[in-house]
Amino acid sequence: MIAAQRTTEWRLITLVFAGLAAVAAIVFAGLAGAKSTGGGRHVGPMPGAVLQSLERSLPARLAAVDAAIARRDPSRAIYEWRETYSVALGSRRWEAMLAVGDAALRIDALAPPGSRYPTGFRAEARQAYLKAFLNARAAGSREGIHRAAEAFGALGDVEMAARVRATAGER
Repeated sequence: MIAAQRTTEWRLITLVFAGLAAVAAIVFAGLAGAKSTGGGRHVGPMPGAVLQSLERSLPARLAAVDAAIARRDPSRAIYEWRETYSVALGSRRWEAMLAVGDAALRIDALAPPGSRYPTGFRAEARQAYLKAFLNARAAGSREGIHRAAEAFGALGDVEMAARVRATAGER
């Protein structure tokens, strides 16, 4: 029973990483095509001014998500969340992805139990927390790894929280 559960978990992890690899391949192919055709896209590190602009817009976007939640408008909250997710993704900061994951949980709580989205918005929160962990690990931030582990724990994913903590040498 335990072996079957672990096999299922590893299959799920493999599928997640395969999906991420496919997305990365598509993005890199698009960047290579733009560079070869003189598309004028910037492929190097993000310029400081662009990064600062993204970081300034994140709090405003999170406020827009919370305003839609306060109005009990799930469609608008999801739209604003997706825009916020894009900004957080562009910033490559673990703090931004944790905030986006927390916002996803607030949206999930907005939906009545009988009308959950097909996968629930908790899946979106989990994805944001996973990205936060990866960003924190890439940045070498023990605080970020610890906070990502706490987020997984609050989500109820105790096993993932333990795995994340293990990467930082915590218990």
